[in-house]
Amino acid sequence: MNSLLSVSSSVCKIRALTRILLQLEYNSKLNFRCLTNGRLLSYSSGSTLCKRTHELSNIMRICDNNGSQMQASCTMPSSSPLWLSVRCYAKSKDRGKDKAKGGKGQKKIQLTSEQLEGLVDIEKVTHDLDRILEDLREKFIHQVTVRTSQGVFNNLVVNTPDGKFPLIQLGQVIQKSPQLVVINLATAPQYITHVKEAFTNSGLNVNPQQDGTSLFVAIPKVTREHREGLVKNAKMLSEKSKKQLRDIFSKYSKKIKASKEGHSADDVRAADDMVKELMRVKSKQVDEMTELKRQELMGGK
Repeated sequence: MNSLLSVSSSVCKIRALTRILLQLEYNSKLNFRCLTNGRLLSYSSGSTLCKRTHELSNIMRICDNNGSQMQASCTMPSSSPLWLSVRCYAKSKDRGKDKAKGGKGQKKIQLTSEQLEGLVDIEKVTHDLDRILEDLREKFIHQVTVRTSQGVFNNLVVNTPDGKFPLIQLGQVIQKSPQLVVINLATAPQYITHVKEAFTNSGLNVNPQQDGTSLFVAIPKVTREHREGLVKNAKMLSEKSKKQLRDIFSKYSKKIKASKEGHSADDVRAADDMVKELMRVKSKQVDEMTELKRQELMGGK
């Protein structure tokens, strides 16, 4: 009679499985093939105690290897071979070693869409993370620029208790001179505080001055000091974006752990790692965008 069993298991389960199968019948033999390097190992219940101890020690050592994958078969005199596939994960201390080495050589586990079902929607995670990068890209293009124009002010997004609006919808933006822009908020004075806050968080490196219901914004001259101020603001925006990326990871991580019912601990951990890796990739892209912007602002230096 042929039997087929496929499992995804941790090292501790492999240890228990080895002992249970070999107690079923005298002269049973358990064969292991390491799918990582092709090495063959075997354990026979009919061997001497010394030989059995040595064989089991070798098998457990291979199973303990970080990310090793094993295929095992158990042959008993009265039955056909029983085959099973085993996937081994790194122990906690091994993962710590990989982290200390910067993750070099660490084997990342990718789950299929079937395994992820009910745990997390990777496409939605990617969309949410990409949205943060796109928002930062728009700010870098339209707000963090050496030459400030009236058009930049027109499209400045203002957060209000009633929603988000471009500045042009809240008041008049008037270019009085090449060095001065006046914003008339007489029709919406309740939003003056919010408009000033929008300027502070914009990265434009300007400081609006209020006079009644109007804001006077001096356009700064293009000096090295102004360029360095823009670089500082670009870094501030990038740090905010990276925090938003971490918040998104935290949100989905909590959802994954709350949806662990019906899923193995290994799959839950792997799903969480996949989302974390996506967050790290996007965070690295933020750093790359920020460095390119720094070079642009400083004239390629």
